Amino acid sequence: MKSKRIFIISCYFDGSNNAILECVASIKKYYFNPKIVVVDSNSPNKTYFDKLRKNNVIVLDSKNKNYDTGAYWIGFKKFSKYKYFYFLQDSVKFKANLSRFEQNTLNTFRYFLSANIVGGVSFKKTKKNISRKVTDIFKKDKKIHDLYGFNNKREIKWAKRQLKKTKFFLPLSWVSVFGPIFMCKKLVMTKLKKKNFHKILPTNKEQQMCMERLFGIAFQQEGFDCTKSIQGDNFKKPYKTSNFEKIFLKRK
Repeated sequence: MKSKRIFIISCYFDGSNNAILECVASIKKYYFNPKIVVVDSNSPNKTYFDKLRKNNVIVLDSKNKNYDTGAYWIGFKKFSKYKYFYFLQDSVKFKANLSRFEQNTLNTFRYFLSANIVGGVSFKKTKKNISRKVTDIFKKDKKIHDLYGFNNKREIKWAKRQLKKTKFFLPLSWVSVFGPIFMCKKLVMTKLKKKNFHKILPTNKEQQMCMERLFGIAFQQEGFDCTKSIQGDNFKKPYKTSNFEKIFLKRK
């Protein structure tokens, strides 16, 4: 009997690291005979193909140029018969079996609150938390926010143009999907596709970062809760927990 679960992994391999091999190994460690599909994103080095195929992993030489978003849709279209999908970047490692989360229609791995603005906002604390407020003022890491919008005005303009292809719209606030990395039932992607969300395909890193916001917007407007999450709030939780680890490879 075939598994009803499938892992779709977007991969860009340049030979500088073994992230994709480690990602696949971590899945195999915690899942019995998992169905894993790696969608190659136009990698300059494809020597990893044979290594994965020998390990019973499907590798699609798709020449995908649309980052994680393009890889997810390629994988979903080809393997739409499955009931539950894990949409992943190659720079992740599983630390446990997450099948208990599959009872939820949608699970993000991390999320963050967003608004139709540029930059982040930290909410002021009340007088009861004055000591904590003072601590926040002297934090050196300015990337810690309670709410984070877009990185610049270009992203906002691009997001608005792309949403016009769909039946979704840019709201004042929403919950964004870090990565975007998430796991969901088939009906989630089916609903997004019916409203033409699959027609939004980023062609550069900045646009792909916008997809964290756009996936969150689409999920929210379809009635799905992005705060049902493996790790929680992106600006408050560590990237390595007992369930999952996100590794940053500094790729363009």
